[in-house]
Amino acid sequence: MKDRRAIYQYIEDHEAEHIARVQEYLRQPSISADGTGMSECARLLQEYYRALGCREVAEVDVGGYPFVWAVYSCGSPKTIINYSMYDVQPVEGEVWSSPPFEAHLQERPPFGRVIVARGAHNSKGGYRMWLNALESIIAVEGKLPVNIFFTAEGEEELGSPHLPAFIDRYLSRLQEADGVLSCIPCQQHDGGIRLTLGVKGIYEFRLECSGERWGRGPEKHDVHSSMKAIADSPVWRLIHALSTLTTPDGNRVLVEGFYENAASPTSEDLELIRDLSSQFDPSLWQRTHRIRSWADDLSGQDLLVRFMFSPTLNIQGIWGGHTGAGSKTVLPHKGSCQIDIRLVPGMTVEEVHDKLRRHLDRHGYEDIAIFPLGGYPPARTSLRTKLVQSVVRMYRDRGITPQIWPLSGGSWPMYLYCEDPLRLPYCAGGLGHGGGAHSPDEYLVMQGNGTVAGLVEAEKSYVDILYNFVEA
Repeated sequence: MKDRRAIYQYIEDHEAEHIARVQEYLRQPSISADGTGMSECARLLQEYYRALGCREVAEVDVGGYPFVWAVYSCGSPKTIINYSMYDVQPVEGEVWSSPPFEAHLQERPPFGRVIVARGAHNSKGGYRMWLNALESIIAVEGKLPVNIFFTAEGEEELGSPHLPAFIDRYLSRLQEADGVLSCIPCQQHDGGIRLTLGVKGIYEFRLECSGERWGRGPEKHDVHSSMKAIADSPVWRLIHALSTLTTPDGNRVLVEGFYENAASPTSEDLELIRDLSSQFDPSLWQRTHRIRSWADDLSGQDLLVRFMFSPTLNIQGIWGGHTGAGSKTVLPHKGSCQIDIRLVPGMTVEEVHDKLRRHLDRHGYEDIAIFPLGGYPPARTSLRTKLVQSVVRMYRDRGITPQIWPLSGGSWPMYLYCEDPLRLPYCAGGLGHGGGAHSPDEYLVMQGNGTVAGLVEAEKSYVDILYNFVEA
């Protein structure tokens, strides 16, 4: 096994410099919702890759915000793909304890110092720590132990609409890789680790009922609400259409054939869930998310199976007519709602869309329009792959038993790397902790507390993952 002590010492000796680099990256805004700082952040990322020694660095235009492609080649027999995102959520209307793009250091019990900034946790802060770790290896060893294809996008918060085109452009190169690795802070508030082997897919769309398409009620604009006595309401029609989609509690979808292709947990999944149920404390989630009780009063393994292996239909928002302050007595000419469906293995965006359309038509709602907003299928990898085992080994060498989750309840376009045509193992792992993603006072721990790692120990863990994979 490679003696890594000199690399560890280098990280310790350069702690202040590494913290400053994290702050530098976070101080560059990159809000994909409105475009603020996106081009500048893409250029900064290119500078980082060049400083790392990447001889091939390119800003790639396939539509939308620029992608960044970079190649580090050292002649190693092993190659990884490194996926990252450089866009962050907006901050408008939020109240922060310090300006969100100044990346101030603060004392935050029970930790020591943390950086407070937009993107600190999700996910620019951890990414800059990963680059710090790579630079440390090069400073000590002269080169990295593995070749890396860097793939960075600026549209993850928008649903990654152009990522498929980017992957397709470099497909022949990416097929040379042995796996996809993201080294990021993965510790929970209590120091525990969630290692997720897959993600659900997602289909987002808008339903709209209008008097114009329906041929009843007001057609072009809202009218006085007194007209409800003799005119039909598109908003009420939308509400009744929505009521046909699920049981009254919203917990089971009634769209015909919705569940027929949804895969059940495998025997390996159930074994992992049995182990997980002995470690997982659902009350921590209840406190974090302020949810008093779970749907259908679920508990134990049933709760975990439902969370990971049940597709969902969720109303993100619903609106029509007057939604502002005060009274405005109108009969709206149109009602809309935005929905996301989470897909489990076996399901596709196309089949769910077609089933939804047929359902509405069968129930007499042919006029209600479906406007797709984006989506992609689920994806997963195996615990048995060398890449995943390299991450697990890093945790176990430190006395940490990670929680192994067969699937995440959330979604990102992992399928582009793990399904056809690449079919590569994927894993995200590393020590360190951050919180407050998408919220005010988002933070990343720089100084740990013995339970949660700070920057130094997090960067050492990234070094270990890389060498574990090379030596596997």
